[in-house]
Amino acid sequence: MKKIGQLTFHGSHNYGSVLQAYALSKKLQIMGHETEFINLRPESQKSMYKIIRESDVGIHKLFHYLIFPALKKRYNHFERFINEVLPVTKKEYASTEELKSELFDYDVYICGGDQIWNPTCQDFETAYYLQFLDATNSAKKISYSPSLGKTEFDEDVLCKIEKWVQSFDVISVREPRGADIIQKLTDKTVYTVCDPVLLLDKKEWGKLAVKPRHKKPYILVYFLENNHGSKELTEYLRKVTGYDVIIFNEYIRDFIKPYHKAYSASPEEFVGLFMNASLVYTNSFHGTVFSTIFERPFISAIAIDQENTVNNNDSRKIDYLKKIGLDSRLYTTGKPDKKFLLQIDYSEARKEIADFRKESLNYLMNALQ
Repeated sequence: MKKIGQLTFHGSHNYGSVLQAYALSKKLQIMGHETEFINLRPESQKSMYKIIRESDVGIHKLFHYLIFPALKKRYNHFERFINEVLPVTKKEYASTEELKSELFDYDVYICGGDQIWNPTCQDFETAYYLQFLDATNSAKKISYSPSLGKTEFDEDVLCKIEKWVQSFDVISVREPRGADIIQKLTDKTVYTVCDPVLLLDKKEWGKLAVKPRHKKPYILVYFLENNHGSKELTEYLRKVTGYDVIIFNEYIRDFIKPYHKAYSASPEEFVGLFMNASLVYTNSFHGTVFSTIFERPFISAIAIDQENTVNNNDSRKIDYLKKIGLDSRLYTTGKPDKKFLLQIDYSEARKEIADFRKESLNYLMNALQ
């Protein structure tokens, strides 16, 4: 058994972030190790998840005050999950500098997953490249599925990344394009592994999930911020299937629609909603992955001009769905028929996911030796 210190965006009020953190920690525990998240929560990150943010102005600010009780409930759910479900250090750290004065006694440090290796993230800290450790620190240093988030960086940023990755004993990243970037910066082999949420199968996720109170068949709509998706398609899906619609995102335009709002969903409820959905419509990478773990019918929206572009925000969804043979579920425009929407043959994808999980677990086990 090894004592492992983990670093990732575990404190983000983002479903994908906290659930990928949970998944890697849980899998390491199942493997017999003791895990703990170094509780790095910079102010730059906390400011992103305030209930009423400084960026909220005008009608958006009024709307957030209107639904404040639900947003407050969601905020509390995330804080509970971060501090009670995830194993975190008792002490909270605000910066890489604060970590430099701390004497940790971990056998291994693991960085990942999520976009912690993207220096352009608002809440980025060099601690995610272990830059708080003294050069003489003898603990093993591993990355598991961090993402660079982009496929192109300025030369000065690449020089910094090149310097930062040198301290790692074993390196893996989430995307093949990220692996190509890192491989050019180091003489170490760079592996591509699955996102941490894939390390747990649907039975293991089922232990965390809270079953929805909603009893009727429903379409689950989950879009990342600042991307509203197609409101026309949501309406089309509702009408063609006859299903209810459950939405996570607090968009003003949807407030008066006959949709069920899951504004206050906890991470456990989030998992349960995906697990029991009759159809999922999402532009989220983790929304897409959870749809495939639970073998739900889904469509994964990508920007119209992104499908054949190398440097794009949707590349991770495209790469993943191509890998498991479900890239036909990528959506740009049009109105899919009901048969296409509700029928997916998961026989091949199930095998591909299982193989990808096995390869990634082998990487993790070998890295920890």
